[in-house]
Amino acid sequence: MARDLQAFVEELRRRPGDLVEVARAVKPHEFEVTAILKQLEERHCYPAVLFRNPLAISENVSAFPLLTNVYASRERCAFILGADPAKSHFALSQTYGAMLKRSIEPAVIAPDAAPVRQNSWIGHEADVRKLPIVRHFEMDMGPTLTMTHVMCSRDGVYNVSFAKTFYKWDAHQMVVSVHTRDLGQCIRERHERGEPARIVNVIGHHPAFHLGSVNHRPWGSDDYAKIGAFMGEPLRLTPSLTWGDEFLVPADAEIIIEAELPPDQLDVCDPFGEVARLYQAQCLRPVFNVRAISFRRGAIVQDIFSGFRDSNALGALFKEGQLDNILRPRFPNLHEIHAPDSGCGVYAAYISVQNIQPGQAEEIGRIALEAIRIMQLVVVVDADIDVYDESQVIWALHTYADLLKGIRSYGESYTLHSGFATTNWGSKVIVDATRPKHFAFGARSEVPAEAMRKIRLSDYLPNDAVLVRA
Repeated sequence: MARDLQAFVEELRRRPGDLVEVARAVKPHEFEVTAILKQLEERHCYPAVLFRNPLAISENVSAFPLLTNVYASRERCAFILGADPAKSHFALSQTYGAMLKRSIEPAVIAPDAAPVRQNSWIGHEADVRKLPIVRHFEMDMGPTLTMTHVMCSRDGVYNVSFAKTFYKWDAHQMVVSVHTRDLGQCIRERHERGEPARIVNVIGHHPAFHLGSVNHRPWGSDDYAKIGAFMGEPLRLTPSLTWGDEFLVPADAEIIIEAELPPDQLDVCDPFGEVARLYQAQCLRPVFNVRAISFRRGAIVQDIFSGFRDSNALGALFKEGQLDNILRPRFPNLHEIHAPDSGCGVYAAYISVQNIQPGQAEEIGRIALEAIRIMQLVVVVDADIDVYDESQVIWALHTYADLLKGIRSYGESYTLHSGFATTNWGSKVIVDATRPKHFAFGARSEVPAEAMRKIRLSDYLPNDAVLVRA
């Protein structure tokens, strides 16, 4: 059996604490879903949440349950990728990095064997108001589908990227907020020939599908093959309802919306609370004309809680794995890399190095910033600093960094790409927070490791002792 979302949910049910199911009806389009997720996050609880009875936009109870917060736990991300959940820090990043280097060619199956083709709505019946669509944040333009989109280049190469599709109070027309280079290129190829661009919104698949989609690869690399490496098997594809063999879609997806983007037809979209916990500015983006909706029996709608833990891992795992692939061949003394939640898994990297040599911190930081252009900050620390414990990194920064010599401003703000652009602001910064070696400097105080192994709190504290986590 191919990996799919419904089977994954059944696996989560067998993992204590990994899934919370909400039976009470909720209105996703009135912030009720994100209000629940934010309160869980404020309590430092990060389960995946399955809303069994969400209301559709039409205000009727939807036929589709709603699953969100899947990626909010690194342990769960390890489970998704078939790694050891107990090793969810840098070991998981290296697992992701190894998957980045591999591809597995997809397999095409007949429509009558494809679960996503078990049910179909075509033409007037393809009404998006039947779906539970989440409105996430106070100033969002409206309810928004947040999962991946698929487009196919003129050369037949498939690109899978996250983008937002905004519901605009129309049963068959939405607007898609495309900000990625590859989707933008696919749109331009079609529009320059006066043709509508073909696009598919994948509203749910096995979570490994979406983790695999965030790997950034050169133009011309087929994402269906790359995603296969993360699925651990060939991704099954099937002909689309609208375009047949000319556009293949994921056969084991939960729900697929097939749409066309006409040339010279733009509409207002955004603002939306993005991964940085900031609203993306309002802009004009392509109109999304729905042609067909297909779905499997028992289909589940999937959503991302953008800007919170649910979206952080999607950015962090790629950056940690990719930087390890780039840096380790040049710096064998590299230890660990972490893109912290405080940087939304996107804007910062903490990098630890064993026996660092003079000049290495700045060189490592420069290469990292050039490799991941969206990053703003690199902090380099010694290997005895746990980059997954931010308090240790900040301690090293305060204690070891020379504020005149240890911090380097690198480069200027930049535009990601023209046409479909986002902009960072300010200079990039490299901080050398390694222990000074060019003059006498105190060693870090530690309790002996042997004593730490020997002593167990349960042997010394009363059985009724209550330990409060600060």
